[in-house]
Amino acid sequence: MMEKEWDFPETKETHPNKFFPIHVKEIKEHLSDFLNFYSFPKEFEEIGNYIAECHDLGKLNKKWNIKNKKNPNHSPLSIKYLMEVKKIFEEKKDITLILWYLILKHHSSLTKTKYPDMDLSCLVDETENKIKNLDFVYKINLIDLFGLFKIGDVCSAENKSIRLEKPIITEETIKKIIGKDLDIVRWQQQQKLEYLPDTGLLRAYTGWGKTDVSPLFFKNKDVNKIFWLFPTITAINKFYEKLKSVFKDKVIKYFYFFDTEVAEDFDLLQNMFFVENFINPFIITTVDQFLLSFLQVGKYYKKRVMFRNSGIIVDEVHLLNPLMLHLITYFLKKFQKIYKLKVLFMSATLPESMKKYLIQELDLPQNSCLDFSDGYKSKRRIQFEYFDDDIETNIDNIIKEFKKGKKVLVVANTVEKSISIAEKLTEELGKNNIILLHARFMYEDRKLKEENIDKLKNMPHILVTTQVCEVSLDMSYDFMFTELAPISSLIQRFGRVNRYGEKVEETNVRIFKPDIKNEKFYPYTKDELEIAERIIKELSLEKLKTEMDLLKSFDATYTFEEFKKELENETKKVDLEQFENILQFFFSLDLQEGELSRILEYRDSFTTLVIPAPNCIEDEKTKGYVERLMKEKFENKNFSERKQLLAKFKKISVPIPIWWLRGRVMENKVFPIVDFKDKIYNSFYGFREVKSAIL
Repeated sequence: MMEKEWDFPETKETHPNKFFPIHVKEIKEHLSDFLNFYSFPKEFEEIGNYIAECHDLGKLNKKWNIKNKKNPNHSPLSIKYLMEVKKIFEEKKDITLILWYLILKHHSSLTKTKYPDMDLSCLVDETENKIKNLDFVYKINLIDLFGLFKIGDVCSAENKSIRLEKPIITEETIKKIIGKDLDIVRWQQQQKLEYLPDTGLLRAYTGWGKTDVSPLFFKNKDVNKIFWLFPTITAINKFYEKLKSVFKDKVIKYFYFFDTEVAEDFDLLQNMFFVENFINPFIITTVDQFLLSFLQVGKYYKKRVMFRNSGIIVDEVHLLNPLMLHLITYFLKKFQKIYKLKVLFMSATLPESMKKYLIQELDLPQNSCLDFSDGYKSKRRIQFEYFDDDIETNIDNIIKEFKKGKKVLVVANTVEKSISIAEKLTEELGKNNIILLHARFMYEDRKLKEENIDKLKNMPHILVTTQVCEVSLDMSYDFMFTELAPISSLIQRFGRVNRYGEKVEETNVRIFKPDIKNEKFYPYTKDELEIAERIIKELSLEKLKTEMDLLKSFDATYTFEEFKKELENETKKVDLEQFENILQFFFSLDLQEGELSRILEYRDSFTTLVIPAPNCIEDEKTKGYVERLMKEKFENKNFSERKQLLAKFKKISVPIPIWWLRGRVMENKVFPIVDFKDKIYNSFYGFREVKSAIL
């Protein structure tokens, strides 16, 4: 029976010009290197070898042929083969069914999919029962091993060799990053970073150089990679260029496309994106992408494993909303010992309440915090007034300041509000000298906007933006109109006004009361805004003596008890107990999973990259480019050509909240190309509601 239905391994190609035994051998070699690099227990190499030997057994079926474009799904056929020959994992028989489940799902997310075939459905049920009884550390090692197997699988399939190397940090490299801005007195302070323990906190005034010198934290610490976690993609680009000028091709920007469920050939293409990032010792990404890996969204197993034995820098930690802060501490407590993580939290305005929370939650020693915020004592670069009006009632005043020859910064709390302000300004002034910058632009459009801001840095213009201006916007504006935000965020915004000055005697900032229409997706909590309003009213106009007054007032008002109360009120809206019970730190989180969807929908926190379908692109030039790109074929291209095509798709990708994808249909076999009926994309405005679009 077996001989009639199955071919011999030696005569069967699993991939073009690659026979079954060669593919298996290459995966084992890659996997051995990965497991050594990540210091896995020896027993897991045998488990990995078993998966490597068995995952493509379905391709031995006579119905499956490398030249056939409509092959049956080989993963269920692999399980059928294993069941027929009773090929169990002899070294640890009780995990055999779990390994079979992983083989069944090795081209998809680890969801609890039910199959028409009863044997396969029973396999999913049996796996769930067995997973519950596994030791936590063993379970994490097992799923991380599977992630490394997938990387090895794609390396073999695409004939890609990988050289793993650790980051090397020296004082000389850090000085190169700093460049001509090196200050000897400040450098003596900055060097103290390397003596912090494995988890450290840093508070330093704006302009101190936190991000540039942050790698010093790892100078005497053994890490496999260094991850920078920024609040938004927009904050990443300038630092990426600076870091790359020193570390060259060892640096990568790491953004996730949404994991679409695709056939094997296209799955390999998707994996190429991760392989290219996997080999780099310096990785710049966003906080939400770190959390999505640990929340087990999509094919998380390829992503989470990369954080093992790594160093993590959480930049501008004060910008984290309550849920994101809660999740970071939750996952650090769960994984820090297994993963041997070294973590640095940084902020120009780290509140005392948040500092105390991190110290308590993560059980940090007394020497874990460096504070260089004294620099605020000598500065009063801003003077502000507070108004109960909506910021949009001040369009005339914004235009008035611009016509005086000033550079004007306008900051809204939401993307929707920033677009509405920009629409009103362009109605009056046209689009010349007005730039709108928020998180929902194509990579290429965002890059052009950032270049345009640089070109106009010495000329009158109006920049309308959101919280993205709070990080890495190295510009000095003459006047700012902003919506009320938490004090820590306002201090960051103030740092973009009169940036290189010391004292000012006239109002150069106007603050307006925001209108919260949908609290569910609003970035800030009601308590945060009430505290901020009270402090701003107390310190408006000449009452502010130095910028340190803001920090002191905030720390005195926003007590640890207030902070904890707010955190508890917000985090009770999501149920991490359900997360553990349903996913067991093993299965993938399904976007449609109702009980867990509230985590992903919280205040637009979690984003992913998609490509807008031509139907919802307003610009004819961009629409035509996307249409032409969608017609490009990945088939019959070599690795280099595929990489080039990947890069083209990346340039037209847009970060959107994950919840936007609920119920959406993907229009492409490789990348998530999504047609939004209620939104339209425009290179000037980004994604906006159809009702407000100027068509």
